[in-house]
Amino acid sequence: MNPEDPRAVRTRQRVLDSTVRLLAERGVEAMTMDAVASTAGISRSTLYRHWPERLRLLIDAVEHLGVQLRDTAPGDPAPGEGLEQELQRVIGQLGTGLRSSRWGAIAGSLAVAAEHDEALAEVYREYVHSRRREVLSALHRAQRSGELADSLDPEWAVSLLAGPIYYHRLVLHQPFDEQQVTEHVSRTVSLLRSTNGTNER
Repeated sequence: MNPEDPRAVRTRQRVLDSTVRLLAERGVEAMTMDAVASTAGISRSTLYRHWPERLRLLIDAVEHLGVQLRDTAPGDPAPGEGLEQELQRVIGQLGTGLRSSRWGAIAGSLAVAAEHDEALAEVYREYVHSRRREVLSALHRAQRSGELADSLDPEWAVSLLAGPIYYHRLVLHQPFDEQQVTEHVSRTVSLLRSTNGTNER
């Protein structure tokens, strides 16, 4: 099978879209290979030619949705972008993703399933860690520039920034709206800066 063949590309796209829809509507446990094949309107043999393993399909579907969300989010850092601007952009992307009916539902389902499946837990951890790395990079740059104190624990700061976003979506089922995310990031950056003896914006 040639993965660059237009028919193969269309089939893979249809399968990924169908898998995302299935995950969002019915959860991780319902995402069986039979269910995906039925939802995508293809045979099981065709599905297995593209994805021999369910876990690989799940990983690709999560990444597929992530690409879609990133394509609709603000882009890379602009030259001269300050700490608060960068965190507003990155945490704003997180808030937008969790407000999405699809990703919000999938994230919750994946978090629950990961409690009982180490392979799924690894998928979930990689998603979370990839978001954490973006925030950590911004914090480390701010420490190197002197905007934040060297004594600040970046891991604690990430939890302070992202924790409430996840809590409101996955526990309270009341995701922050755009204004709430903006206000949360602004207040948190002020708190982080206060450990450096400054509260400048």
